[in-house]
Amino acid sequence: MKITKDQKQQLVSRSAIAEMAGVQRSAITNWERRYTDFPSPTRAGGTDYYYLSEVLSWLKGRSVPPRARRDDESADATYADRARKALVAASEAEAVEDLEAEDFPAARGTAGGGTEGDHLSSVDVLFREQDEGHWGSGARVSFLYLLFSLIYLRWAQPRRWAAVRRAAAQGPAGTHIHKFLPAVAQQVEQTLAARGVTSAMAVRLEDLTPRSSQAIVRLLDRIESLGRGSFTELLGHHALEAGLGSRDAFTPPGVARLLAALLGKSSSAQSLYDPNARGGELLSAVLAARPEPGNEIGGGIPAVTIGSAHPETRDLAAMNLMVHGARPEWLNLTGATRPWTEGPRRRRADLVLTNPPFNVAAVPVDADWWTYGEPPASNANLAWPQYAVMSLNEGGRAAVLMPNSAATSSNAKEQRIRHALVDRGVVECVIALPAKMLSATTISVNVWILKPEAEERSSGEVLFIDASGLATKVSRKLSVLEADDCALIAAAYHSWRGTGGSDAVLPDSRLPCAAVRRDAVNAAGSSLRPADYARPAERTNVDAEELTGTYDGLLRSREEAARADALADSRVAGIRQVGGGLDALIGTAPDDREWRSLGELCEVQAGPSPALLPKDAYVPSGAVPVVQPKHLRDRRVADAHGTAVPYDKAQRLRRFALREGDILCARTGTVGPVAHVRADQAGWLFGSNLIRLHRFAPEVCPAYLLAYLSLSRTTEWIKSRSEKTTVPSISKADLRTLPVHLPTWSEQMRIAGALGALDEQIARHLEVARAATRVHRELAEQLVGHVALQGPAGPASAATFPEGTSR
Repeated sequence: MKITKDQKQQLVSRSAIAEMAGVQRSAITNWERRYTDFPSPTRAGGTDYYYLSEVLSWLKGRSVPPRARRDDESADATYADRARKALVAASEAEAVEDLEAEDFPAARGTAGGGTEGDHLSSVDVLFREQDEGHWGSGARVSFLYLLFSLIYLRWAQPRRWAAVRRAAAQGPAGTHIHKFLPAVAQQVEQTLAARGVTSAMAVRLEDLTPRSSQAIVRLLDRIESLGRGSFTELLGHHALEAGLGSRDAFTPPGVARLLAALLGKSSSAQSLYDPNARGGELLSAVLAARPEPGNEIGGGIPAVTIGSAHPETRDLAAMNLMVHGARPEWLNLTGATRPWTEGPRRRRADLVLTNPPFNVAAVPVDADWWTYGEPPASNANLAWPQYAVMSLNEGGRAAVLMPNSAATSSNAKEQRIRHALVDRGVVECVIALPAKMLSATTISVNVWILKPEAEERSSGEVLFIDASGLATKVSRKLSVLEADDCALIAAAYHSWRGTGGSDAVLPDSRLPCAAVRRDAVNAAGSSLRPADYARPAERTNVDAEELTGTYDGLLRSREEAARADALADSRVAGIRQVGGGLDALIGTAPDDREWRSLGELCEVQAGPSPALLPKDAYVPSGAVPVVQPKHLRDRRVADAHGTAVPYDKAQRLRRFALREGDILCARTGTVGPVAHVRADQAGWLFGSNLIRLHRFAPEVCPAYLLAYLSLSRTTEWIKSRSEKTTVPSISKADLRTLPVHLPTWSEQMRIAGALGALDEQIARHLEVARAATRVHRELAEQLVGHVALQGPAGPASAATFPEGTSR
């Protein structure tokens, strides 16, 4: 009577041991106290768990007493025999129940998970459930754990998901709202324990409270419609909320998609391995990219092995991979950041993908272990490529994220390792990624694609791809790789390998590439920096026609600036003829009737709180821009499309939607800057660090008020009343008390007209400067850009890629 390999890896509680062995729960406690060789527990979520394999080994030595023996048990029966029989019966029953669960409920989510953009609005709708108070006042991260749990049950545990849906469908009497969250947590913890993974999900969900059975049913309906890819998307939100450090933070979705596009589409790979799993995002991206991922768990899915993960994200990694159809095996490496110290526990696989921790010390091991050279004790960066290559099956590939410094380090040991890796044909391709790819660190990274030493290429070359010019800037600190960027990089690599389905790839100025002989790389100090070899396409001639459009734009800008000059001259001349208009704007009013408080002249509205507009609400493909203090420039609102939110989110924040003529004031940081909203910006939102002035009284001209708020003395008044904290801030109440000198309507219009004309003059001349910059850049490329930069390898050592023949 055999139990499965998966069952041996299970974690079981004392109650589960008692049920298998057919004894009372107290008997397990007594055995544990009486016998010192009883297996040691692993604690998670307030519960002790035991590895089933260790429990069965111990029970083999415990014979069933005659008085407790069952009719079908022999005289030499042990509790291990009884437990094994129970496990086999449970496994068969679960298989039957899983088949029955296929028809309930009908799956409406897509098996492939779709693209990241397909899920953004759906996930945003999920967050609205919490924002509107349907799940109490718990933290966002707690609600995320609930979403993880439900998506996991929906895709990885169909039988248990069907049970949850049936209970919810029975209405208030069947839902038992106060029991819902503990029941979900129990389902998650039990199924993960069966995979040898502990989870404290019950503790994580404690501060959530469903307000009604309708909220439960509504959330389950929405989870039902999500694809597998939504789990990976939620990992990005979790990383922001949990504040993970750089050694544990998840790999951004764009980078994970790139590695999957490079290596993951081959259906011949039957085993995957990530020695530093983080949230399982690299391997799940590979599973999602496979041509036929399979509809059933384990069906057509390669074997997946994980070396280690942070204790707080270990269960998320397992759930993520199981959602994508895998049954991950954990090596439980004790050397979490240095798996090479585990010796025989190293796993071989067809594909190895990993995002290792950077710049950690290397634990000394036997020097003979290092095939390509012993890394310096102070830095393990170049231990990871060696470990990855030594973990590959014949014909396999590895992709390792590496810091830029590892490609060019002058450390003697690291230079020798790079030289050996190149000389022996291990390094196949190096790809430089754009800066600011990783949210938890400022370190720029490369992708090293490695292959077993035995697999030689006749050309003996290394492909270098410089993708540093790609990506979309999301914020000042973060850029993302879009799907088109990933496809372009992957097409270059596959074409060079001869697996891309075409004989050549058309040159693309965005993606400099070069195939360089291995001896030339080592002659250049074994530098693996793509910029040393891959150079932009050369410009060989000056094309006057290409410059025409850009120069015409400059001429148009100059004409518009000339018109703005004439208008400003006439308006300012009018002010100078009357005299005194600019000098009497503040502090010299003849009587109190000309002074009003700002709160009397307009409504003052603070921006949404961070709870309503958290940092993770901003997405690259957002439909509605959100204005921030940095966008207030020269009394105008600059382009804010780089900080945008999905349409669904904007709808919930529509009371913060801007209208033409509104005035925005910075309330935190550099308090004081102001700007007015143009017609084409109506419908945008304003952010948490701004205050809006709108719904102006009939006696005030908004353009005059904008000019008044721009005065240096007004700015000083605001600063003097800002809270003296680390980040200065003006309150809405204080700003309402700002004294405003209010001249007659005709005077307001005259002043506003003059200053508005000067603002237009400023804007037009700035556009002239930008247009002239574009012309300068284009002309420089035409006249000088054909001169090729010479890298360290020299022009004769690198063949510019792509060429006209397949590699």
